[in-house]
Amino acid sequence: MHTHKKTSHQISSQTMRAFPLVTTLFIKDLASGLAIDEISSDALVPTFTLANNITIPLIGLGSASGVGYLHVDSAIKAGYRFIDTAQSASWGYKENEVGNAVFDAKLRWEDWKTGEADDYVFVQTKIHPQDLGYKSTKEAIARSLSTLRVSSLDSVLLHKPRCWEGVCDHEPEGTWEDSWKALEEAYDDGIVRSVGICDVDDSLLDRLLTKRIKPTIIQNWFDPYHQDKKLRERIAAINTQQEENGQVKGKILYQAYSTLGTQWKMRGYVENPVFDNYILKNIAKKHGVSVPQVLINWATQQGVMVLPASTQISHQEANLNSFAFVLSHEDIDAINSLDGPPPGKRGQRSFHNGNEQGLDPSTIDPNKVDVHFINEINTRVKVYWVQKEGENQEKHILMGEMTRLSDKVNLDSFHGHEFVFKDGTEAGDGRLLHRVSVDRNEGRRQYFKITDMSGEL
Repeated sequence: MHTHKKTSHQISSQTMRAFPLVTTLFIKDLASGLAIDEISSDALVPTFTLANNITIPLIGLGSASGVGYLHVDSAIKAGYRFIDTAQSASWGYKENEVGNAVFDAKLRWEDWKTGEADDYVFVQTKIHPQDLGYKSTKEAIARSLSTLRVSSLDSVLLHKPRCWEGVCDHEPEGTWEDSWKALEEAYDDGIVRSVGICDVDDSLLDRLLTKRIKPTIIQNWFDPYHQDKKLRERIAAINTQQEENGQVKGKILYQAYSTLGTQWKMRGYVENPVFDNYILKNIAKKHGVSVPQVLINWATQQGVMVLPASTQISHQEANLNSFAFVLSHEDIDAINSLDGPPPGKRGQRSFHNGNEQGLDPSTIDPNKVDVHFINEINTRVKVYWVQKEGENQEKHILMGEMTRLSDKVNLDSFHGHEFVFKDGTEAGDGRLLHRVSVDRNEGRRQYFKITDMSGEL
């Protein structure tokens, strides 16, 4: 049996089930020396109890952007007890590698249930929007059961409530409401233990609240510049009302993606405006921590669960250790004040209650291009965005992968962006196979056939 030595930030099996609905962090502030309250080391990671009475930590490992088996394994050993994955390989997810890592660690829910483990890793997956529809969702659930090597799924979310060109290869069979019926039945049968959906606005929340089984988890974009306050306030009010009525089953977890600002780079920013913010830098300096640690601490104090993705062990450990300091009221107010468009925007999308509705025609960035990469090599190909870091220096950011011939990766890009493609079957960085540059003059939607041009690069 795979065992792990417990560290101060690991979640014990008792903690996973015995914490109050939201554990507010009150520990000694290392900067000021002020001890507001003393709590046990096991409580360093704040938690939330879901509507189904399952308690989970408010930080998990996101697994987009190429997070694979070794990265999940290192996260589990560091103490992570929540992993977020999805079925979409084109968005950089490796659901099978997540499943294999948790299986090999012998820390699945069923391992805990049968007494073979004293703890478990809560794994959440998401169904691709092209599989919306009753039958398609049933089939997608069956695929994830097999891929994750489990008899029941801890949590299943609908990745998007709708499909659109550039995201789906085909028209879905039905709607999110058809899919929700399939999720309800899977929940009734014990095949799925928690259900939810991503990218929720007010009108969608209204519809969800009419369903026989309400959402357990709502996952939305949330960062200092995009705080989604209105929807979070609605969810908080629902939770408070249900708690006052003694109805625990009404509680909904607000879960965030892109808390560290990664969405802004996909919306035309050369640099991540969150990491570049002087207020956040000053707060981090004051506490002797990093900006990501400040953001994780701040978000969880709002009752928001965060899912930072990382392939580096040092970053995984630092993110998990974001609770050994206390943000002052002034710190929190300063971060809350950042809500709104960050400086330097190259084009503005229109939003309704925090959710993207499409490009506002009056502010469309003329440099924006929808790019579609098609794999014409009979091998696994990794797709990287080229981030310029000075003269003759560049960093390659993994955006996704194409696992077989004819696979596609679709991305929002901009004029002047460059992408490189590497052999995904090789250990390490992989052999450079192809390189492309995006030229807006070639059209707003562009298709690139990726072939092996390694002999010419």
